[in-house]
Amino acid sequence: MKPVFGHHPLMLALYFVALALVFGILGLIFSIRQQDETIAVLEQPHIGLVLYGGPDDAGWNRQHYDGVVEAARRCGIAVDAIDHVTFDDASAEAAMQTLEGRGHDLVIATSAEFSGAADRLHADGSRMDVALPKLDASGRSSVPYFVRLYQGEYLAGILAGLTTATGRIGYVASTRNPEVCRSVNAFLLGARETRPDVRVLVAFVGSWNNPDAERQAAARLVEHGVDILNSHQDTMAVQAYADAHGVAYFDYLESYPGANDLGLANVRCRWDMVYEKMLRDYLKGRFRSIYWIGVEDDAVGLQSFSPRVSDEARARVAAEEQRLRENGSVFDGAIYDTDGVLRVADGETLSDAALIHLDWYAEGVEFL
Repeated sequence: MKPVFGHHPLMLALYFVALALVFGILGLIFSIRQQDETIAVLEQPHIGLVLYGGPDDAGWNRQHYDGVVEAARRCGIAVDAIDHVTFDDASAEAAMQTLEGRGHDLVIATSAEFSGAADRLHADGSRMDVALPKLDASGRSSVPYFVRLYQGEYLAGILAGLTTATGRIGYVASTRNPEVCRSVNAFLLGARETRPDVRVLVAFVGSWNNPDAERQAAARLVEHGVDILNSHQDTMAVQAYADAHGVAYFDYLESYPGANDLGLANVRCRWDMVYEKMLRDYLKGRFRSIYWIGVEDDAVGLQSFSPRVSDEARARVAAEEQRLRENGSVFDGAIYDTDGVLRVADGETLSDAALIHLDWYAEGVEFL
C-alpha cells in the first residue's frame, strides 16, 4: 500500500508543523487553565482572626473559632488565625498589625477585651475593619456584634423556676458589664415567670477565665443553699464542679460531658449565624451598624435537655421560645431594680439602646 504522505519532504514538513500546532494549542489551553486556577486562589477573599486562647479550648474559644471557620466556608472565604493573644493592648495590636501586613482588610477579634487594641490600631492610621463582640464598640472601622444571649438565659430561667426546690439559684459571673447584666437579669425574669418568689444569688470572679476562682464561687453559692448553678464564663469549671458535687446546672456554649443527668439544658449560641451575616455583607463591601441576632434567626435557644426535665417543662420552654420568635421581648415592665427603683414601667419594654448599656440589676438578684 502506498504511504498516505508518500516520502515527499514537503508533505512530511507540513505534517510535523501541524502536529506542533496541535501540541502548542493544547499546551496553551493547559497553561491558561493553570493561570486561572492560580488567580482564583490568589483572589479568594480572606480575613484575619484573633483568639485569646487556642482553637480547641472548650467553651468560648472553640465556639468562636468553629463559628468563624464554618461561616467563612459557606461564604468562600479563607481564614488566617492568630491564637493565644493576650489581652494587653500592645500584644493584641501587634497581632492585628501582623494580620493587616498579610493583606487582610477585616479582622475578627473574638473578645471585647481587644477593643483597646483596636482603638490603638486605628489611632495609628490603620483603616482595617475590626469586628468586636462588644455592642457599644464605636471606634472608627469597628464592627460591633453579638448574639442575643439574654434570650437563651431567659429560657433557662423558665426551666430553672420550674425545677428549683429551694427557690435559690446560683449564678457565677465574670465581671460587671452590660452583657453579664443582661444575662443575669433575663435569667431572673424567666425564673420569676414560673416561680415568682425565686432568688438568684450572683458571685462575681472578676475574670472571664479563672477556673479556680469559678469553682470557689460555685462552692460558696452551694453553701448558701442554691440547688441549681448557672454561669457566664469562658470555661466549663462551674459545670465540672456542679457535676462532681451532685448539683443541677446549665451548660453555656457547649455541653459538659458529665457522667450523669445534672446538666438541665444548654444555652445554645450559633455564632456561625452572626458571622455568616457579617461575612456576606463584607463580600458586598458594606457592613451594618451592628450585628445582634437571636431566637428569631435560630442563633440562640435552649437545647440538649436532661432526661430529668419533664415533658411539661419542655413544653413551657417551647411556648416561651415561640413567643420570643414572634416579638423577641424579655424586658417587659413592670421591672424594679435591687434598690426598689422602677426601671421599666408596666406596659413598656426596654429598648435595644437601653439594653446595650444596661447597668442595673432586677429585684430578686442578690450578690455574695
